[in-house]
Amino acid sequence: MTEGSFEGQQRCAAGPTLLESFLPEADIVVNEEIVIMATPEVTYAALKRLDFARSRSLLLRAALALRVAGARRARSRLRLAPLPAPARVSLQNVEDYGQIRLAEKEGSEIAVGAIARPMSTESLYARRTAAEFKAFDCPGHIKAAASFVVTPYGQRRTMLSYEVRIRATDTRTRRQLFLWDALTAPLTRAITRRLLGYAAKVAERQCAAQTYRQAI
Repeated sequence: MTEGSFEGQQRCAAGPTLLESFLPEADIVVNEEIVIMATPEVTYAALKRLDFARSRSLLLRAALALRVAGARRARSRLRLAPLPAPARVSLQNVEDYGQIRLAEKEGSEIAVGAIARPMSTESLYARRTAAEFKAFDCPGHIKAAASFVVTPYGQRRTMLSYEVRIRATDTRTRRQLFLWDALTAPLTRAITRRLLGYAAKVAERQCAAQTYRQAI
């Protein structure tokens, strides 16, 4: 049995993830994972502090710049407080971008969600709770949930997984969702891989620094 398949069986045996509990049925699922040369504790701590906007990946920075610009316009139209400059994009301020903190398993998983009408950034800012996200089923909307999962992977290594689940609430919106996914799927996966790559670099750097401090 390979180490990867063993870890997959471990995850299955552990039961559903937070993400699966909040959005058990999805029209589109995107999954990526990366092995990080750092302990799960260091990886999780780094993940929670990360500002993804500081990545050196031009693709990731461009994608996040578009997201920030859209959020600034939406917040201005809704007369909400403006984002700071420079804007942070982290798991600590997801509400600034209209997302919902769904749940957290300390040390292993963080899940966030969002509900919006297609092509309407303003609709993200209808404040909803995690319970409201789970129950929401009004036609004309798209529900999306994403989570990072940190899993021990051998000695002083971590498997960091990122999964996105998306579901439309009616047939017409589902057709729009599938069309958009057909046009953007390769780009979305490329951005996701760079996001995980940045998280890995930061966690490995912090783990190396911690090991050095313990050695001196």
